[in-house]
Amino acid sequence: MDLNLMLGITVAFVIVFFVFRLLAGKLKHLGTVALRSLVAFFGIWAVNIAGGFFGFHMGLNLITAFTIGILGIPGAILLLALKYLT
Repeated sequence: MDLNLMLGITVAFVIVFFVFRLLAGKLKHLGTVALRSLVAFFGIWAVNIAGGFFGFHMGLNLITAFTIGILGIPGAILLLALKYLT
């Protein structure tokens, strides 16, 4: 094999390796947000079930689940404030 070809392949493997390492870190965070949003979805669902007895209802959709999944308790307070202030 030609030395330039071997050097090029080696550089390409190194670049691909570092790109995958960078993406793996981002995917880990994306998985955490997805898991937190799933928990938030079921939390909103449970609040809607229990709140049905008291006349309380919170919108259950992807946006509210992601908001609570990313922001946590402050996100839930923000959604409640938006519900009652608008």
